[in-house]
Amino acid sequence: MIHGIGIEIIEVQRFRKALERWGERIERRLFTSEELRYCSGQRFPERHLAARFAAKVSLFKALGRTLPFRDVEVTRDEKGRPSVTAKGASAAGLRFAISLSHDGELAVAETVAERVA
Repeated sequence: MIHGIGIEIIEVQRFRKALERWGERIERRLFTSEELRYCSGQRFPERHLAARFAAKVSLFKALGRTLPFRDVEVTRDEKGRPSVTAKGASAAGLRFAISLSHDGELAVAETVAERVA
């Protein structure tokens, strides 16, 4: 049964400016070390970070509440598909399906939260 659906779109240039302004402080607050490692190895790290930020916000919308950003981690499964995990009681008993995309100056993510029996 569907618990909730969330979607978020981020302007990459605006996100890039926030990264430039706040630097490592914002990176450490929003992302896990594994997310930072993966994104820093990409050609345009800010696009990948923006997509992961969008994924976290879309997950919060699907849950109907926020969590600490670092309690949500976006990874890739063995086939390269995006995957998300969330810690905490509000995410217990839920499975998440996530889709990420970024093109030029936009990054978008959609999350579907499903109750598991």
